[in-house]
This record gives sequence, structure tokens and C-alpha cells, in this order.
Amino acid sequence: MTRISARARAIEPSMIRTLRDLAGPDCIDLGLGQADLKVHPDALEAAHEVLREGHAPYSPNLGLSSLREAVGERYGIGGEQVMVTCGVQEGLAVAMLGLIEPGDEVLVPDPGFPAYPNLVRAAGGVPVTYALSAQDWGLDTEAVRAAITPRTRAILVNSPGNPTGALVDAPALARLVPIILEHDLLWISDEIYEDYIYEGEHASLADFAEVAHLGVRLSGLSKSHHMMGWRIGWLTGPQELVEELKPLHQHLVTCAPTLAQRAGAAALRHHAEVVANNMRIFHERRALALKMCAQIPGVVPSKAQGAFYIMLSVHTFLGDEHASCLDVARALLEQERVVTIPGAGFGPAGAGYLRIAYTVDVALLHTAFGRMGEFFARL
Repeated sequence: MTRISARARAIEPSMIRTLRDLAGPDCIDLGLGQADLKVHPDALEAAHEVLREGHAPYSPNLGLSSLREAVGERYGIGGEQVMVTCGVQEGLAVAMLGLIEPGDEVLVPDPGFPAYPNLVRAAGGVPVTYALSAQDWGLDTEAVRAAITPRTRAILVNSPGNPTGALVDAPALARLVPIILEHDLLWISDEIYEDYIYEGEHASLADFAEVAHLGVRLSGLSKSHHMMGWRIGWLTGPQELVEELKPLHQHLVTCAPTLAQRAGAAALRHHAEVVANNMRIFHERRALALKMCAQIPGVVPSKAQGAFYIMLSVHTFLGDEHASCLDVARALLEQERVVTIPGAGFGPAGAGYLRIAYTVDVALLHTAFGRMGEFFARL
């Protein structure tokens, strides 16, 4: 067998894909975090225009100026503070590889997206989890303080959160700012779900002048514009930092796909319209999902202030037959053909939960939750 590096061996497979790989075409997929909505016609036309031109040269490493300026306009910054990346995943990789030294500790939320600890390890760092609030999965600054050691280099914040749907609001971030300053930390903020907020308002560490120069914000078009496979994301930060990270990005991917960048710039011209339509649809889906969860005895849904996820507690049903949330998810898939993701796949604090993505239409949601109700009634 070919010997791979210790770095590669340290990467853990994702339960998100493991469960979905077991699903058949007749299953209702409440697993993967991708909406079923369409890409805006003008974005498609921009892509068609590139195809008609018959060539797609490299863009500048940091991205097309039209897209960088459009992203900058969203945040009230200049395009020179924007790096266009191949999705948030590449942005995360650039941030970790560019900011973390071997042996550095990086604070990551528990539960949290599994790429966070894995990319810390890939960069030679040590992921250290900080617990989210037991009440609402919110940011617990005391838990953050407790996780800091002399080796702590950075903290990763995700809001709205995956898998929790929880929002880290401005007051919570204001409590985090002095901790960042006291311990000389860098920050990485994953804001890919920033346009899906049902209660409260989005806030970012980039909005706090005291620490704006100490970190990077990550987002993209995968969730807001349903362009998952187009792989357009961005990293924003101080211009000097963006330029310093440019060679790393350059040698990882050269540039994001030019065709997708042209489409992305066109999509952002309709951003307000697209987001308004998304929210009209997802407010209805969220309300239905929470209502139907409440009708299933024994399960407890999270508040789900943002994103399009619910963390569903199934602790009541754990026992000899189903010892873990993975067992519950497998049984639900096998017996009722509904895909959910075991919360344990997002960290130890997710054990005893299922992550549900309400990313399908209301008719399918009705059917899926009906099947789930029948399943839990039998346990």
C-alpha cells in the first residue's frame, strides 16, 4: 500500500458524505447543505457568453476586478481587500496555511463544520474546541477563555452556524473582542450563511475597528446564490494581508474559474432580489420544519436563528438498540428513506443530535417529517 503523509492520515472522513453515500434515489435528502433553488438567469447568461467566446483565460490571481469590486461593495470595502477563492473551502485552506505555524493551537467551535479541525491539522496546527452555549448553541466567551493556552494563535467563528443554525450577534462579538486583544489572537470568520437569518441581525468581527486588522472574513455564492458547484468564494481582509496570502492562493489554484467568476459578478448584481426570494421561501420551510418537529414526541429542535439547519435532539431514543445518533440516523435512512446527518460528525458536543437541512420544498418536508414521526413513534 502506498505510504501517505501523517498530514493526510490526520484528516478524518466526514459523516456528512458517509450517510449520503448510503442513500438511494428514492430517499428524501435532508442531509447535504445545498438549496434546491435555481441560479439567476443573468448569471447563466454570463456563463453562456464565456462559452460563446470560445476561450477562458486565467484571471488575475486574486480574481476579476469586476467580481472583487462587487464583493467589496457588499461590505463597504475596496476590491483590493478581496481575494476570490475556489469556494469557502479554499479560503479556509489559505487562511489556515497562511496564518498558522506548526504547533499553533486554533480554537474551533464544538459542534462545528468538520473542515475546521481538519484544515488546522493540515496546516500543522492543533485544533482545540470551545464549547458553544448549552442553551442556544451561541458563543460562550467563558468557554473561549477556558480553551486559551500560551500556544493559542487564532480563533475561528462561524455565524450563522453549521450545524446549529445559531447566530453570533454583535453583543456576543463585542464580548469576544477584548479576549482577542488580550491574548493577541488572529481570527477567521466563516460567514457563508450570512444571508439566511430569521431572528436577529448578522454581525462580523470585521465590523469591529479594534480587531478588523487581525483577521479574515470568508463567504461566497454557494448558499446565497445556489452556486455550490461553481466554486466561487472570497476571503476579505486588510489589503496588505490579502497581498501576503496571494502567493499561497496562487500556487494552490492559480485562480478561481474564470467562467464562474464572470457568472458570479452577474449574480451579485441581483443580490438583494435573490436573497429576498430565498428568505421568502426559507422562512416558510423553517416554520414548517420547526412546527413538525414540535409534533414528534421526544425530540427537541434547536432555535435555528439562521442558516438552514436544525439540530434535533434524539437523546430520549438512545439506548440498547440505538446506542448513538449515528445508529439513529442509519435506522432512519434504512427504514424510512430519510437522510439526516449524525450530530457527532460535527464534534463531541453534537452527540445525541441529528442535523436536519430544510433545503427541499414544503411537500417533501411534509413527507420527510411524517416518516420521521412514524419512525420515532416505533422506538
